[in-house]
Amino acid sequence: MEENNKTKQVMRLYFGKHFSRYGHILFGRWLKAEDEGVEKLEALQDLWEESETEVTASTYNDWNALQKHLITEPFRKRMIPLYRQVFKYAAIIALVLMTAGTTYWATDRFKPVRHVEMAQIFVPYGESKEVLLPDGSKVWVDAGSLLVYPKDFTDTETRTVYLTGEAAFSVRKNPEQPFIVKTTYLDVQALGTVFSVEAYPSDSCSMATLEEGSILVSVNDEGIEPTILKPDQQLIYSHTTHTVTVHAVDASIYNMERNGYLIFENIQFNRLMASLERKFNVTIHYNSQKYAGEYYNVKFSPDETLEDVLNVLRQLVGIRYTVKGRVVFIN
Repeated sequence: MEENNKTKQVMRLYFGKHFSRYGHILFGRWLKAEDEGVEKLEALQDLWEESETEVTASTYNDWNALQKHLITEPFRKRMIPLYRQVFKYAAIIALVLMTAGTTYWATDRFKPVRHVEMAQIFVPYGESKEVLLPDGSKVWVDAGSLLVYPKDFTDTETRTVYLTGEAAFSVRKNPEQPFIVKTTYLDVQALGTVFSVEAYPSDSCSMATLEEGSILVSVNDEGIEPTILKPDQQLIYSHTTHTVTVHAVDASIYNMERNGYLIFENIQFNRLMASLERKFNVTIHYNSQKYAGEYYNVKFSPDETLEDVLNVLRQLVGIRYTVKGRVVFIN
């Protein structure tokens, strides 16, 4: 039941348009993978029952074509009875193609030369997870994030992983096989280092922060040259102005965040609220215009609850709030 709920959360993020263009590709990789096939089908059925999507005359053909992409032959034979039961939500699958346009199976240019089996980690709001990659590198994946990576780096020229959201990386050195983190806007390459990448689709910027070693950050925007960061430097790429800035930071705070601290330095109110939503798995309603242009510095300990955090903000910012279930209203 828990796996089914997490599967449904990934799909809700996708259909809620929370994934970027590159996120569509990652979603395609995840949906195509054989892992948790039954859970994916059951989650699609639940989404169908909740939706108003209508089955059209072309739905049957769409379903047959997609079935070949999604399920391997042995698995397909076992799943035929279930497919007959859930054919009615084939329109949802067709919607994936129409919405994504550039999903994994529709874009050959994102396929590796050799077949590489991919693993995926999705971390829901309110959680975080530490992942050990096949090469011994460690990744701390934050709430609301999706990480896709090869299950084996043996037959790959690079150690490339794909991120939608936020994660910190401690990379095992291997000069013969560069380590690359791909996001919608940034490609971050390291040989052996500790760094963080933040690339949530809903944010107005993407960031790379270096703690140890060195990284080469390439922006997927013509005319912007790659940048090499030194320790205690942070690169910020604005999605709206298409500009890059590099400034000094105390990168040690990111190590503290991996131990559960919440640390915000010179952060806008809307980004502060988005971080709290991911941390505590809540929805926060507030007047964005009222706090526009304001920046804050605040630190929270690992054991502080949502109520503790809101009380600190009440004293610091002067907010008034009410909590109803998993929804917070800020006046």
